[in-house]
Parts: sequence; structure tokens; C-alpha cells
Amino acid sequence: MIPVLDARGMRAADAETIRAGVASDVLMENAASALCEELRRRFPRWKRVVVVCGPGNNGGDGLAAARMLAQRGLSILLFTLQDPSAYTGDPAANVSRVRAAGVSLEPLTSAGGFARLRQALSDCDGVVDALFGTGLTRPLEGGARRAVEAINATGKPVVAADVPSGVSADRGALLGAAVRASLTVSFGAPKACHVFPPASEVCGCVAVADIGIPRKTLAKRARRLWLAEEQDVRALLPPRPLNSHKADFGRLAIVAGARGKVGAAVLVARGALRGGAGLVTVFCAASLEATIVTALPEAMTSGLPEADGSISESAAKALIRALRDFDAAVLGPGLGTSAATVRFLAAALKGARLPIVADADCLNAFAGRPEVFARRRAPTILTPHPGEAARLLRRSSRQIQEDRLGAARMLARRSRAVVILKGAHSLIADPSGEVIVNPTGTPLLATAGSGDVLAGLIGALVSGGLPPKDAAVAATWLHGSAAEALRSRLGDAGALAHEVADALPAVRRRLGRPRDP
Repeated sequence: MIPVLDARGMRAADAETIRAGVASDVLMENAASALCEELRRRFPRWKRVVVVCGPGNNGGDGLAAARMLAQRGLSILLFTLQDPSAYTGDPAANVSRVRAAGVSLEPLTSAGGFARLRQALSDCDGVVDALFGTGLTRPLEGGARRAVEAINATGKPVVAADVPSGVSADRGALLGAAVRASLTVSFGAPKACHVFPPASEVCGCVAVADIGIPRKTLAKRARRLWLAEEQDVRALLPPRPLNSHKADFGRLAIVAGARGKVGAAVLVARGALRGGAGLVTVFCAASLEATIVTALPEAMTSGLPEADGSISESAAKALIRALRDFDAAVLGPGLGTSAATVRFLAAALKGARLPIVADADCLNAFAGRPEVFARRRAPTILTPHPGEAARLLRRSSRQIQEDRLGAARMLARRSRAVVILKGAHSLIADPSGEVIVNPTGTPLLATAGSGDVLAGLIGALVSGGLPPKDAAVAATWLHGSAAEALRSRLGDAGALAHEVADALPAVRRRLGRPRDP
């Protein structure tokens, strides 16, 4: 896991590293070098680059990067927000070095400075934004705002140093005018703005660069916030032994579907089977069994007493007895929220002694009452989208989105469950307050049934033996990666949920490739 830091934590990590003997100018050189290497790797055809530097250490990073790019043979047009003589400390040293390298500095405070910036931007291949870094706490004004607006107006690709200028590093908020980057090279560790919208939407691709700060130093400052990596998921899903049996990979029960919503049950089962579950049984209203078997013959079914096309409240006792033969269950998709169904769900949650993935209507049924899940005697995973989280916490969806981190932590604490708050960069929170950010996914997941597939995938991994939090992390990563695998063929719209499920085995296979013979 990669630690995610805020501005204060990053400053503390910098200071600790410097006290340990790494000079501050070495950290700046390392940051600039990392930015240059990433720029050259992502944009190998760039020849003419505009670098725009602000007044602080972020500007110093940009000055050093301008020198390094010039030494690599690129044509550099360098602009500073202030007069170069105003720099102090390490940035001032880089003013001297960049001049020694033969690069001229154009202060934007000079007469005609902005006109020359606009001309340079129109003629360049790309831009390096080194105006403001993690220390920014207020909206940009004056010359800084004009510089950002000029950069954005060109439509040219932008590489941002650490964070795009104009965003809050701590909250993922846009403070006002902000650079729209194509690539952000984050120094040392990702920041909150790289993983939380709307700021994450202006970061473009984010590359995290090692600049010489030890991982343990960064981890101490992470405040229980982490970014999942591919290697973390790979470690959770080792290759299966040759002599495996289907029972080795879990018996999963799915309690889902009602008249008009049988597709939810089918998609959960499909996600579970494509996710590697050994045996899957769908518990549903008896009249729906034939439809499910026809749609997905690989899944077994078990019909329950029904009323008006929904599972009857009286079915709870029989279901609880049946669940003794399973390793995990998914409960809720497509069940509805009638009073009788809510009572059925409450009885099932209370009586079942196995891990449960509570999804969709199993969340909506307990609006304002997340403590219902806290009373269970077995592990629970909740999978709300922002609307469902809002109903559980009696807030608006807007409030949830404005503080996704706080909402995920609160819901995990009140429910004593692992919570996956779905959305761009889904959050996995546990009752201790630790949160893991999932980096995978595309807008293709914004389609009906996508959440059902995810619920089935989580259930498959839990029934196969993964602890609930590990299963949530791995499933969310795989689910997002499956959408990414479809992107080259479908773009950002038009995926069907079953296509996401069907892409899962190939994603899992790619995870195992480093260990393939």
C-alpha cells in the first residue's frame, strides 16, 4: 500500500528526511529529475517546452527541471511569477544554475511578460506547471490566476509538479482557477487531491516518484489513508494448486431478486462465478428459479416461499438454516424494500452466522440505522454508492460527496463493518478508521448492474477464504481493472454489466503473469 499524505504530513516527512542527513537541495534535485524522466517517458516527441514557476519550493522544482530538460536538448522557455532576484534558499540556487545552463528567465512581472507567455504557449509542445504545490490554501489571484488561465487556454498537454496549481492538496477541492494537467508527478507520495474528486479530475494521470524519502517515514505520516497497488492485490490472489476442487474456493449463497428485478440476481451470480467462486446458489422467490437457471445455468438455485413475486417474510428461518452450509452470502440486490422484506432482511442479518456482503436493498432497508449491522455476530461488508450512504447516515448525497473520506469512516464506525463507498476512486474503510483508496476504474462502471457484479465478486473472494477487508480491496481493484480492460474496445460508455463480469478472469490472469512459467 502507498501512503497518502496531506500537506502537513508531507512537510513533516521532508523535515524528518532532512534531519536524517539528506540535504534539502538533494530532495529538490531528485524531484526535478523524476519530473523530467516521467515527462520524457510519457511525451518523447516534445521538443519545445514552456516551464512556468511560482515563488516557493514548487517553483524551485520547476527551475531545476527546466535546467535538466535543457541539458537533455529540449528548447526551454522559462517564466517566473516573480522577479528571479526574489527567490531565496534552494530555489535561489537553482536560478543561478539555470542561468549557467544557458536558459533565460522571463519574469511575468515585466512589461509584456504575459503577452510573451501566451505566444510561447501557442508555439510549444507542452507545459510544465510549477507554480504552486502543496502549500496552497486559498484561491489564486492576480498574476497567478492569469498564468493558470493562460496555460489552460492553450489546450496543450501539461505536466504538473507535485500537484496542479490551484487545488487543495489536503481535501481534493478546487480552490478556484486550477491547472488542468495531463500528467501529475507526485513527489514522495500521493496527496489527497490525487485521489479525491473534483481535484483528482484535473490531475490527469498520476505518477508517484521516489525522491529519497524512506517509505517508513512516509507511512508514519499517512493518517491511516492508503492507495492500493497492483502488487497488493497480486499477493492476495496466489495461483491455485493443480489438484484443487470446487469446494476449495468457497460456497457462496446469493439472496437476491424479485419480480421485475431478477437480473440483479443473475448479475451477482455471474460476478461471483467469474470472480472464482467454486459453488454459487441463488436463493430467490420460487417462481424466479427457472428464469435464473435459463440465464445462468452454472448457478444453482433454491426457491423460497414468496408473496407477490418477492421472498416472503416467513422464509427467514429456512434461509438461516440453509446458510449453515455456506461460507459467505450476498444479501440484498433486487429484493425491494417493502415492510415485509425489511423484516425478512432484519431476521436474516440477525440469525445468519456467516460473513455477509450487504448490498443495494439490504442497505436501503435500514436507512438511518447502520447500527443494525453492528449487532451482527459475523463479519459484514457494506457496499453503498453515495445515495445509499446518504440514506444510511441521513445526509444528502452532496454532503457525502463533499466529504467522502469522513462519510466512509463514519459509516464503518457506526456499522462496525468494512465499507466500500463506491464512486470514482472507491474507498474501503474499516471500523478503526483506516481507509484504502482504489485507483482503478473508468466511467464504463456507471452502468446498471455494475454494482451487482461487484457484490458477487466480493462474495466470491470472501467465500474463498479472504478476510473481509482484503476481499473488499481485491474485488474493488479487479472490478475497476475489468472496466479498464474494456476501455480500448468500448471507450468510456456503453458497457453492459455482464461484460465487466466476463472481463474478470483475464484481469486476474494478468495479475499472475509475473509468476507464470
